[in-house]
Amino acid sequence: MKVVKTMSVVLTQAAILAALQMPARAQDAGTQPEERPSDPSKKVSFALEADALAYGLKGYSGIVNVTLPNGLQFAFGEGRYDVPGFLVNGDKNYDQAKWNATVTGVQVFRTTYRFKGPMKSGPAVGGILLNQSWRLRSDAFAGETKFRELSGGITGGYYWHLTKHFYVYPTAAYTYNTVTSGQTSLGGLDFHRPKFSFNGSVHIGWAF
Repeated sequence: MKVVKTMSVVLTQAAILAALQMPARAQDAGTQPEERPSDPSKKVSFALEADALAYGLKGYSGIVNVTLPNGLQFAFGEGRYDVPGFLVNGDKNYDQAKWNATVTGVQVFRTTYRFKGPMKSGPAVGGILLNQSWRLRSDAFAGETKFRELSGGITGGYYWHLTKHFYVYPTAAYTYNTVTSGQTSLGGLDFHRPKFSFNGSVHIGWAF
């Protein structure tokens, strides 16, 4: 019986001691700082992006970009599109040649600075480099020629995040253009490429 009483006393004392310590532990736990969701602008962001206008011009577009926490972004893309008629109709030889142009391949490299950082709505400005392969056809001469054009310049736009991940990016660029290979003439008529040009597009993307 003494053993049982002794064990009962020990257990009772242990229970009392534990009960006294519980409020202290709860108070200590309450003083711990609350966990806050991480700020996406403090992390490296990756995104898959596409030029939506290319798909309306019987083409395609695919762009991969990475944005560093400091807002510096690098992007590389590949695409194809039919050149809109209003861009070739203005050539002085169009009435004779009836030009039809397709960019069969374009590689784009873009370096920009996002003022609000990754995964946030805000402006972006930087530089852009395009390498375009052209196929020029003439309905009047029933022939075609090919040439390659390299363009470099400035670009800017605004990232509009409709959700945390999904965004729309209207963008524009002003570039200096140089034909690096091939022929821009057909049937004795020249297809004139401007030294400077302005172009715009609307990109859509998913960032993570």
